Amino acid sequence: MSEELKGKGFVYNALEIARIVGEPLDPRKPYPNLVSAICQTDTADPDEYVYYFDVLLETDKVHTITSTGQLTTVNVSPDTPTLFTFIDLASPEYWVKITDLAKSKEATLARKLRTIDRALNMEESRYLISLAATAAGTASNQNTLESGAGSFNYKSLISMIEDVIDYGDNYALLVGSAVDKDIKLWDWTDNKNASMIDAFKSLGLEKIRVTGSFTLDTTSNTAILASTKAYLVAKDTVVGNPFLFVRKNLNDIDLLGAAIKQTGERPQRLVFASPNPVSIDVSGNSVRYLAVGLTGYEEIVCACINPYAISEFSRT
Repeated sequence: MSEELKGKGFVYNALEIARIVGEPLDPRKPYPNLVSAICQTDTADPDEYVYYFDVLLETDKVHTITSTGQLTTVNVSPDTPTLFTFIDLASPEYWVKITDLAKSKEATLARKLRTIDRALNMEESRYLISLAATAAGTASNQNTLESGAGSFNYKSLISMIEDVIDYGDNYALLVGSAVDKDIKLWDWTDNKNASMIDAFKSLGLEKIRVTGSFTLDTTSNTAILASTKAYLVAKDTVVGNPFLFVRKNLNDIDLLGAAIKQTGERPQRLVFASPNPVSIDVSGNSVRYLAVGLTGYEEIVCACINPYAISEFSRT
């Protein structure tokens, strides 16, 4: 903790708080599991543009996220590059009591930093799932329960693979909690002599359980993936992974007024501190405290560049 924030000499300075908090990004794990598993990842400099060329068809469609967070479809062609627009992501505002801040109590800022990192990771993952849903609809790769079946089974999985098999292999199966439970019960309900692990290995498939919910804008308990949904992604296509994910390296000097890394390296995420402490009900028990607000911020491009490599399953 900076000397400015210790002992009797405590002076609140929003820029100093932002600098001390640093970048809400775990260097050991810079991307959420979902992004690492199914995306081509990259970074872009502050003034750099990101383009994409189509290499599959004469005219194709790419799905991306607009500046308002809505999904949109963009036509691309082999000879005309498509410019992707970076969008802003911000975490909810998290509050730190000024007394905890002044006393460095229980590494308060470190805990808030991890919370902001987790919140931004969840938003990134939810955008990916939204893109997968739109892509599967575009390619008409949408599946439901087999006739007479009450759960996701092996036939359901094969139907999803058949949707994408001509466009790629090396599969990732993203599952909600209910579908994940169906899979865990396969050996018991379908064939007591069959091994789920062996079946997945023979199909070249990795299962990824996607859970968690967060507050998006004013909507609480927004699920990253509905429990009754699953998406199959063919990761090895002619253009590589079918999802593109790019974070912008931010100009912290322009945005904050100072660099937050001694090496001069551009951060991918920033934390903004409220300009002044305010009186707020931090703990939700109608007791108000003087507190400081911390908000995480980043700019990303998130796009599905090959919708034919995505298949969706939905059960009741």
